[in-house]
Amino acid sequence: MYYDMHSHILPEMDDGSKSVEMSLEIIEKLRAQNVKNISFTPHYYTNEESMQSFLKRRKESMDKLLPELPDDINVCIGAEVYVTDYLFNNNDLSEICYGNSKYILCEFSFGSHFSERTMEWFYKLQSRGLKPVLTHIERYHHLMADEGLVQDLCDEDILIQTNVGAFKGFSQKRKLLKYIKRGYIDIVGTDCHSLERGNPDDYTPTMELIRDKCGQEYVEHIVNTSKEIFN
Repeated sequence: MYYDMHSHILPEMDDGSKSVEMSLEIIEKLRAQNVKNISFTPHYYTNEESMQSFLKRRKESMDKLLPELPDDINVCIGAEVYVTDYLFNNNDLSEICYGNSKYILCEFSFGSHFSERTMEWFYKLQSRGLKPVLTHIERYHHLMADEGLVQDLCDEDILIQTNVGAFKGFSQKRKLLKYIKRGYIDIVGTDCHSLERGNPDDYTPTMELIRDKCGQEYVEHIVNTSKEIFN
């Protein structure tokens, strides 16, 4: 079974699913792709909302959806955390990590140069015993253009996620497959917001592409890393 490590399926939570019915439609699509382990990672904009407010809204959304889930679907609750200085006003960040793990899915400005300031945020998270996971690498132009910078992140024990829908353009697909072969990419997700945005049908074709172009061992790395975080 596969793992979706990045989704916006919780209803009425962010710019993702608008209803329980929409969420269940998306989940059925994922089931058809043999994705039965799903991480719910709604946007948490730390510069716009307190953690208490975010967690309250997330619980309300979960309370609507979880009773309706199919029995064979396993879920992990987390957040896609937009990292700013405001995040560190909170003493306890455990509730925005993946489930009961120490892994935290981190988002930054798409124009980020991953300069010293950004790295300081990573180090602050690590100093609290957390394990940063960088979301959708393909959205950061400086990382896609600078392999040395990606290597630096990996050397600092920062995991990297990519979206399964990112493998369509020739140039970007080639770069992502290269990064997978170099061992830079650790997990994948749909980043699904609806049936049209972050299409869950992209999951199996992307995993088959990775298997064909990179090898089964890279698929196993993605699955095993996801399993470790999820469990």
